[in-house]
Amino acid sequence: MEYKDKGVVFLGLFYMSKRKDIEAFAEKYHLTFPVGKAKKAAKAIRVETIPEAVFISRKGEVVKRLKGKFTPQELTAALELIAQ
Repeated sequence: MEYKDKGVVFLGLFYMSKRKDIEAFAEKYHLTFPVGKAKKAAKAIRVETIPEAVFISRKGEVVKRLKGKFTPQELTAALELIAQ
């Protein structure tokens, strides 16, 4: 999946984890996008479950949420909504 050229930005927001645990998680899974503790941001976009993927359009509108486990196909379909 290559979405960078389409203007898609990935952020990993952690709500309750400790900073050192976030860093260890990012290292373990070789994350290449910014991650950090973001309790206020999570509240602002109304995160309801953990994990939850929130897809925000270029206009700043939430267009899709994937709650809990999701498939690669669900992820791709959601990314296509915001990569236009």
